[in-house]
Amino acid sequence: MEGKEISLLDRYTDWYSIMKNLEVFLHILFILLMITIFLTSAGAWSFMLVTLIAYVAILVHKVMKKKRNRIAKKHFIKDRLVYFIKANSLYEEGIRESEQRDNQGRWKTVREKYISNSAVFSYEQTDRKLIVYAHKNADNFTAKMSQLEEGLSALFGLPVERVVNRNTLVEYHLVIAPPERLDVSVISEISMVDGLDINLGYGVTYNPVKCPHILVSGGTGSGKSVFISFLLLEFIRRESTVYICDPKASDLGSLSHYIGDEKIATTPNNIARVVRLVVTEMKERYAFMNANFKYGSNFADHNYSPIWLVFDEMGAFQASGTDKKSKELVNEVMDGLKQVILLGRQSGIFCLISAQQMNANTLNTDLRDNLGLRIALGANSSEGYRMIFGSATPENIPPIETKGAGLLYMQGSGEECAKYWESPYVDMKKFDFIAELKKLL
Repeated sequence: MEGKEISLLDRYTDWYSIMKNLEVFLHILFILLMITIFLTSAGAWSFMLVTLIAYVAILVHKVMKKKRNRIAKKHFIKDRLVYFIKANSLYEEGIRESEQRDNQGRWKTVREKYISNSAVFSYEQTDRKLIVYAHKNADNFTAKMSQLEEGLSALFGLPVERVVNRNTLVEYHLVIAPPERLDVSVISEISMVDGLDINLGYGVTYNPVKCPHILVSGGTGSGKSVFISFLLLEFIRRESTVYICDPKASDLGSLSHYIGDEKIATTPNNIARVVRLVVTEMKERYAFMNANFKYGSNFADHNYSPIWLVFDEMGAFQASGTDKKSKELVNEVMDGLKQVILLGRQSGIFCLISAQQMNANTLNTDLRDNLGLRIALGANSSEGYRMIFGSATPENIPPIETKGAGLLYMQGSGEECAKYWESPYVDMKKFDFIAELKKLL
């Protein structure tokens, strides 16, 4: 936290006003000196002296202006917080009595107001954000400390990225400079890379080992298909084997022309076959790893590459279970997915599940909570967000106005709630997904 705690109990000094008044005083002094010189003498010496004084005054003016601006900048946040305390009556006044003599020498009781208690704030500032700490002091203002999000946002003219409510204080994280959106269109070359970290832009880096499995939700026009296409390239760049289940037989299903029919499935029977392949591979990996046991090891230590099972439009697949036989297939597939979600991490087998709308019928909450990275693209209802993020749903949903934007929650990131995020931008006029895919295969 930067500086000392701020409250109305401080002896507050407005250094900005002091510096401004000092600068005005110097200007007046300069004018008086010029008048004095012209009244007392004339000629070249007087002119040279006035010129010299003018030159010095200009230098002083510049120095004072810079100093004043530095002080104003330094004390701006403190000034704003002091104003906030006053404007929102986050202080208490008491009456102090004292005995004083009047003009006639008689003693009388004088009452005057004073600040008896005040809300306390402190702050920390970086290039990207301003964190305001509202302290809880077990007084009359404690309950209000967790209800200041809207007021602080208006006070500084900055959006609140997140609120962290702790036992002794509340942290308000205000965004000064938002993260940059990743522009895939300007990447000169898509090539193979080492390491599993994937830059998702907007300040988010994803690693499936640290945070296994992905859930992506988004309706038509939300940018979901473009984002999944981006992820496919990122998986393949890291030498991952990719299996795709596309019950709607849309764009992802057509990738069989490049990835191969054995890894792409669009019909219920083929989807069940692909899921069986992945589950079998997972069991074989575990059998090998147990036979060659290394404490604390994972798939990479046994020279295995990641496997990604991409399951698009989960809701459409479950809706295909209309009779006994098809329902059995749906149940088999869901059981296989459950095994991958719960057991796949150590063996390097991960899944990406997408759906236009997420609900309990699409994926039960127990499995949802095991999907480490959850993304909701486009605007959604409060209930829709709760079905995706559960307890990580933010109380105040930011406006989603940009295509490809939404909310993102990543387990283990230190964030308690989903936050605003913009997916990587892809200009399809400049970026040929199929051409880049062919380069990697």
